[in-house]
Amino acid sequence: MKKLQPTEYTYASARIRSLENRIVGRERMEILIESRSVEEALDRLAEYGYAPSEEDAAVTAEKAASATREAILLSVLGEAFREVEQAVPDPTVFRYLRYPYDCNNIKAAIKCAVRGIPADDLLFDFGTVPADRVETLLREGKYKEFPPAMAAAISEAKDAYHRTADPRRIDTVLDKACYADMLAAAEDTGEEILLSWVKAKIDLTNILTTLRILRMGMGSLGSAFLEETLIGGGTLESSFFTKAYDEGEARLWESLYPTAYYRLAFVEGDPRPLSAVEKACDDLYMTLVKEGARIPFGAPVAGGYLIGCETAVKNIRIVLAAKEAGLDTSVLRERVRLSYV
Repeated sequence: MKKLQPTEYTYASARIRSLENRIVGRERMEILIESRSVEEALDRLAEYGYAPSEEDAAVTAEKAASATREAILLSVLGEAFREVEQAVPDPTVFRYLRYPYDCNNIKAAIKCAVRGIPADDLLFDFGTVPADRVETLLREGKYKEFPPAMAAAISEAKDAYHRTADPRRIDTVLDKACYADMLAAAEDTGEEILLSWVKAKIDLTNILTTLRILRMGMGSLGSAFLEETLIGGGTLESSFFTKAYDEGEARLWESLYPTAYYRLAFVEGDPRPLSAVEKACDDLYMTLVKEGARIPFGAPVAGGYLIGCETAVKNIRIVLAAKEAGLDTSVLRERVRLSYV
């Protein structure tokens, strides 16, 4: 892939900066948090343009309200991808952001096939392979239609499950493959900032994985499981995490001080709940994305916008679920992730 010059994104960057006004950011999120009910929150979202299209409304008319809400959020993501790909000079630069949806769809389809049930409601139509083709391609063994590393890993994931009857093995194998595809695609663009975001995501995922296994108290078995689960390609070597595992959780946090993730070590609370650490990792990732996208024009402007839209949708899901559960606003504020805008 030929690396595009930042000036070739002049029009796209201007267009995308205007689209950022649609994102449910800090101020709008605060209004949603203060809503007294799910219905009031949905009314606010409708004011922001988050309402079902006629097609979505017809499809979900006979389904539960939650399905309608999900259709709204999915349509927002779909529109974000379409807008970016129509604006940028080369849409393939951002294909790597679609790969996690391919990965989700492959995993869901394999697990549902094992259980003998359809995977329709679990598939996202944002991958490089249309959602309505995923199950057929897997059933017919046409794996090459998927991104290369994931295509090569499908048989391994199935074999791992059949050997262990543990569905987590499917996730482990395919998640590694997904990140391998993302890394290769990001490297191919020649965009250092986009590549740094993928590497940061890998590092943060490995930090969380190490912490989870540490807290499971698995001892030497945990060490072997960690080595099997760690994702390669980040800025932190696997030995960084295996050493931290051997020396304990406190050492994990201490070892982050000289790295780009030093801010995680300063989060208050000891030990922090896993949910708080997950939020801290998400917030740090968003901080890195915002810093990288703070340029006049270039590929990171478009990439940052797509990541920002994904985070906004995640936050809206958190708010609506919390409202439905009747959670206090103070608890809700602790769960909502840092916004892109």
